[in-house]
Amino acid sequence: MTGQQIYTFVRTTIIVGSTALFTGGFYAAVIAGICRFAFKLEENTALLWIGGPIFVVVTIWAWVYMPKHLRKAGFIE
Repeated sequence: MTGQQIYTFVRTTIIVGSTALFTGGFYAAVIAGICRFAFKLEENTALLWIGGPIFVVVTIWAWVYMPKHLRKAGFIE
């Protein structure tokens, strides 16, 4: 691998990874907050049992499917 290929790989990994983590955290917090008020749950219960699994699932989903959309948008090569 050349230096340019390594740079592109690291840049792509950082952009996709941080976008996936942010997306997972955002949706987990929003859905846990909605469930907290709708079902009158405690904050810790909502975040742990609703937000945690949603965070994991959305982060993995975004990690797998996000690069195609980020390439179309021109963020990565």
